[in-house]
Amino acid sequence: MKSSSRNLYSAPKLENQDYYLANGIPPLMTKETFKLTWVDYQQYLAKELTKRTQDTRFSSMTPFKIVVATALHADQAALFNFASLTHNNHFFFDSLRGVDAPLETTEPLPAVFNAIEESFTNIEELKAHMSGIAEAMCGNGFVWLLQSPKKKLYVSATYNAGTPYGVEHAQDFDFNSPFSRSRLSNVAQRQRNLFDREDAIEGKPMPLLCINVWQHMYLNDYGFGGKADYFQNWWNSIDWLKVEARLNAVSAHSFRARDRQLL
Repeated sequence: MKSSSRNLYSAPKLENQDYYLANGIPPLMTKETFKLTWVDYQQYLAKELTKRTQDTRFSSMTPFKIVVATALHADQAALFNFASLTHNNHFFFDSLRGVDAPLETTEPLPAVFNAIEESFTNIEELKAHMSGIAEAMCGNGFVWLLQSPKKKLYVSATYNAGTPYGVEHAQDFDFNSPFSRSRLSNVAQRQRNLFDREDAIEGKPMPLLCINVWQHMYLNDYGFGGKADYFQNWWNSIDWLKVEARLNAVSAHSFRARDRQLL
């Protein structure tokens, strides 16, 4: 998602957008769903960002930087929500394989394959884990594959407009179990530390891949109860070359100009 000195946000044109408008994204979604969920929805989000950032210090920021700058400020909840959804939806569509993508994009490449095997038993375990979380979500959101600051891969869900750039997934705090005020304070401090620099990349969980499970993504094509089929077709549409590039970029702390458009 781009911004300019004129304070205008716009939805970027995807590499294969003309083809998708005419044919959909086989086998994932029809052309009607593509138009609704990318062209119409992303432009709506862009207009809201433009309206809500005009004549503010946020007007020259990318959606990612707005997310970081507003994450801990309740009075900026609406701006955070629109910026986060703008970023998340773009990230999802940017991860899909192109029309004439080479065969090597259909399976995890070496760096991603090795990272998956180190963090999970194998690729099938990762797939089952992501699918299980997606199926269990009784609402809108995203399921993410992320790399932690400790270089381990893990799966996490964000509901509605939630951001994956949150508390490190250290598995040391369960909000469903009893907890003391001091432990809760420690978690809050960790989150503040993650967002204390608006331009910081290091020290945050970094997403490599996500599936969008907002209901408008699959209801028209799959109906109620069709989320599992939607997930399988999404899995078959992943551009693993892009996932590999993200993993390598995060590991090297070297984001190319194009990669930074999503940040």
